[in-house]
Amino acid sequence: MSESTVAVVGSGIAGTTIAYLLATKGHDVVVFEKGPAYPYPHFQQFHERRYLYRNPAYDAPPDLQHLTLSGDYPTNLDFERTMHVGGCCSVWGGVALRMAPHDFGTRSRYGFGQDWPLTYDDVESYYCDAERLLGVSGTDADNPFAPRRSRPYPLPPFALGYDDRILADRLRQHGMTLHTTPQARTRLPYEQRPGCQNFGTCEACPIGVRYSPNYHLQMALGTGRCSIRTNTSVRRIVTDASGHARTLVYRANDAAKEHEHNAKVIVIAAGTFEAVRLLLLSSRERQPDGIQLGEHVGKHLLFHHAWKGRTHYDDRQRPGAVGPHTGLSYQFREPPTRGRHGGVIVELSLDESTYSDQLESLDQRETHEIVGLLQESRRWRVINLQAESVPSPQKYVVLSPERDRFGDPFAHVHYEAASFDHESYRFVRQVFDRFAGATNAVGAEFDKMEGYQTNGHHMGGCRMGSDIRNSVVDRFGRVHSASNLFVVGGSNFASTSAVHPTLTIVALAIHTADYITNRVL
Repeated sequence: MSESTVAVVGSGIAGTTIAYLLATKGHDVVVFEKGPAYPYPHFQQFHERRYLYRNPAYDAPPDLQHLTLSGDYPTNLDFERTMHVGGCCSVWGGVALRMAPHDFGTRSRYGFGQDWPLTYDDVESYYCDAERLLGVSGTDADNPFAPRRSRPYPLPPFALGYDDRILADRLRQHGMTLHTTPQARTRLPYEQRPGCQNFGTCEACPIGVRYSPNYHLQMALGTGRCSIRTNTSVRRIVTDASGHARTLVYRANDAAKEHEHNAKVIVIAAGTFEAVRLLLLSSRERQPDGIQLGEHVGKHLLFHHAWKGRTHYDDRQRPGAVGPHTGLSYQFREPPTRGRHGGVIVELSLDESTYSDQLESLDQRETHEIVGLLQESRRWRVINLQAESVPSPQKYVVLSPERDRFGDPFAHVHYEAASFDHESYRFVRQVFDRFAGATNAVGAEFDKMEGYQTNGHHMGGCRMGSDIRNSVVDRFGRVHSASNLFVVGGSNFASTSAVHPTLTIVALAIHTADYITNRVL
């Protein structure tokens, strides 16, 4: 049997933040990762993804990474998950946004969701810490809707692109605001990371400009206080007679036997679906030495609902000129009608995907068609709109009847859009039409309601709250029935807003690490 002060399940951005902060404070940390290693900096992945293919060597095997799905969500959720060292934020776009003060109290103010046991003021200093940890480039000078802050961004912003400035001028004439996008991407050299050179492939940045959890994981490993076990599945958590979590039962993916690992503190940072799954596999209902769980595990699931529109212009645009996100608008994240539907953020994209799907459908011999499509694509822009959703009894995670290679049930997700979500779509469509009209678009296309995606933003299932009667964890991410067991990540969200969740996930992980350091160890 092995042992450490802290055991962390999952090496994504939340788990790595915890491991790095605790290891640098002198605590022994072991990280368990179900998937394989993922080299950093991501030069090899950049070369493969840009010029060759997506290398399956970086994926967990399908008999370990799988879930089942029912309801009306149109996309395979497995495509939205990443199981390797660094997790989803080894391949993310880097958008790093704060929730607003009212987002922490949507039930009290707007009548939907659930109030958090934390306020914006409780989290604000941790947002500043998270921005420094990730190396966020940004400014609030051009964003009149930005929430208050006590410290400036650590790096200056990426300016709006040429096309964005033209569209921003047109929007301004109609009382609409387009501003820069805060991003975990270094505008200038920062710590051991260089300034951006605009390779145009942020999901696989070859030089470490776009933040990857692997950056701080390397630092944690360098302390000599942290180690990682890759290709290893944690199957359940064992508690002692007093209810304390004392042991992880794990198994190397290719091994014949399971082993145990003791720890003073156990942190589950495995992503929303796997966090719920591990708690359910460890429940006292399944194991006599399991965790005493309340009725809220797996409930109150939250997705972002994102739709894509395209606008067509007489004047030429420049899609593909830069790789990262460019223009953003917070203007509709807290509309007067919020509560009847969700708030929404608007993102203008310069991504080449404006026309790449069409290129793939063309026969390579039809050169004149390809040239014509490329010329026409210069008159199109993509507008992404992302709305918050609401928890409902038709959104939850349970154990699946299908099992992995060890005989453990996979997670099963059931998700049905609520009437609130349909109202959000109608509002989103109105906002898109306003943007199209204000920017002088001569044509526009927009997704249907059923065409939404989550952008990989899966939240809830281990909701934060005051006690076991209304939630799974407390304000520090501590499971109510086990004082040394923590769950960190998007699964903690009590409700959501329209903004990307990653910066909030990191801020709350820092909050949890402080609590573990000062109150537990």
